Amino acid sequence: MEKRNLLILGTIVLGCFNIHAKKRPNIILIFTDQQNVNAMSASGNPFLHTPNMDALAEDGIRFTNAYCTSPVSGPSRASIVTGLMAREAGVDWNDNSHLSDGMQTIGDVLGCNGYKTVWAGKWHIPEIYPQRSRMEWKRLHGFDLLPFWDASDKSWLLGAETDPPLTKAVVDYLDGYEKEKPLFLAVSYHNPHDICMYPRKIGWENDKDSLLTIRPFGKYKLPSPMGIRPDFLSALPPLPSNFMMEYDEPEFVLDKRTKPNPYGDEVQLAAQFSDMEWRAYINSYYRLTELVDKEIGEIISALKRNGMYDNSLIIFTSDHGDGMAAHKWAAKLSFYEESVKVPFVMVLPDRSIRGGVNSNLVSLADIMPTFCDYAGVSSGIGIDFAGKSLRGAITSCSDGFREFVVTELADNLKDRSRKGRMVRTERFKYTVYSSGKRNEQLFDLLLDPGETKNLAYDKSYALVVKRHRELLEQWFKERNDDFKIVINE
Repeated sequence: MEKRNLLILGTIVLGCFNIHAKKRPNIILIFTDQQNVNAMSASGNPFLHTPNMDALAEDGIRFTNAYCTSPVSGPSRASIVTGLMAREAGVDWNDNSHLSDGMQTIGDVLGCNGYKTVWAGKWHIPEIYPQRSRMEWKRLHGFDLLPFWDASDKSWLLGAETDPPLTKAVVDYLDGYEKEKPLFLAVSYHNPHDICMYPRKIGWENDKDSLLTIRPFGKYKLPSPMGIRPDFLSALPPLPSNFMMEYDEPEFVLDKRTKPNPYGDEVQLAAQFSDMEWRAYINSYYRLTELVDKEIGEIISALKRNGMYDNSLIIFTSDHGDGMAAHKWAAKLSFYEESVKVPFVMVLPDRSIRGGVNSNLVSLADIMPTFCDYAGVSSGIGIDFAGKSLRGAITSCSDGFREFVVTELADNLKDRSRKGRMVRTERFKYTVYSSGKRNEQLFDLLLDPGETKNLAYDKSYALVVKRHRELLEQWFKERNDDFKIVINE
């Protein structure tokens, strides 16, 4: 047993077999919550500074077309740990859905194949933080759970409060790790998810300078959407070029903006923002991203200090993005690029590629098969992965890695018939919704990366629409998805 005080959890012993390897890499997964793909200075964004995320990109490969399988936390995380679509894993919504019975996670597979498997931070399937559960036995599908927070007197609300102690617990664990086994470590941070409190005005009050601040952030004074001093306004980031809404947005999407729905209420609350308020939202979002970048830096330093960094496969990503004012959208729960695309960096254990930029289509469902591949347990597991190992995406013949990637959406707890599907190919993105008028969208991401012109009803693109419908139908058959494409013009 580890010297550190871990909560030992149950494991499903499935797919185990003996592995003989000279030196298998440590496998480190670091991910944030709700980080937009462009919220990294490595992506060329001049309005924030993320030196530690950038350092990982300099040591590895930054994938520019990485997509979540569902733009909401619980479902996306279910895909990350299983290599399946969220629906297949039994988690369509952020509710009380657990992973389906008998489901193997990366913790189950690597844990019974010689790895020490540890989970630290947010889980959200369904417990956001299992450590706060009142259950005496805290089972986490093959992982040991790293305690980091006093559950008795804390609200667990803000990442500005929970992320620093999480980092300390992980660093302490790494400093004491005896290295008798290769380590699989997942570090799941909360921020920049605190931006969700912004439209909700939780904890806001005026200070002496008439600048509203979010008090629960402690010493970090983040600009609010109201009461900003004139001298501060000029320093705010600009609105995105695709700030305006589509004039013919699908009714399904418009309903999300206008009809009361506590599931993702940030969208409705932010609909009343002025342009200035949106700029302040973006600024706060960047500052929250910088806060979590600092925490990530301490993890990287601990790995290096303990001689583990150079023999580690590291993936840094996020569970989904944030609208970040594009299309006047806050938070997630949409198929727009800002919500479904995520930052994704992979650092190889042999450092054979440094500073790479890769445009292959990547899914968060690729994470588990990638880890299994590099750990030497890629065969005999018996899992029909929805994703596949990214080793193929970084070879010299990677042009044919994947023709398309699919994302699913379920956006309403009370009306569970509301669903959508998205397919992204090299040039186009096609989306279709289960209800409402104008329920299709097609965007030419080469000519219109901001998704400002819906081509689904342009007759000159009829064959493109037909081809993307066919790709989805093919996917439905392969993955046993009962979604029906019904066109409502």
